[in-house]
Amino acid sequence: MKYLPIAAACFALFFCALFAGCTSPTQAEIQPVGTTVTTPVPESATATVAPAPTIESITTLPPSQAITLLLTKDRPTGKITLQCSGGPGMSSAQVIDLTVTRADGTVEDNQLTNNNDIGQISSDASITLPGTLDGTDNAQVHVTMGGKTYLVIDENISSINPYSSTYSSLSPYS
Repeated sequence: MKYLPIAAACFALFFCALFAGCTSPTQAEIQPVGTTVTTPVPESATATVAPAPTIESITTLPPSQAITLLLTKDRPTGKITLQCSGGPGMSSAQVIDLTVTRADGTVEDNQLTNNNDIGQISSDASITLPGTLDGTDNAQVHVTMGGKTYLVIDENISSINPYSSTYSSLSPYS
């Protein structure tokens, strides 16, 4: 007789557990609908991809805002120089920016600004950036006037290193 209340309590607990959902399938069997799983890529596996170049057209400044710019590449050193030689647009130019993309893909940038005592870029100002000795580098010059930026030069500049054995006058093949 003493076992009857214990058996009734066990049966009641089993009955409550059955209706409470304890006998439902486990979490591994339940699949939510429409869930995507992403796995992070380790940092060592990521590749550095250069951004695709944007196609920008060269703008010729109007004669009233023209600036005389000379872009050269020094033959023995490979240095690329942008020389400003004046023009009516020098007084309104806010920034003159030289960006060089070297043959190995590295990009270097420098700029002249009108943040000085006279409030304009000097008419004899220049920028010099390193280039490659035996390669073709790309130089772009942007001029900012009135808050707008214009591409005024986009040029591939190449040079031959005169000290390279490939181009030596002592070569038996020349």
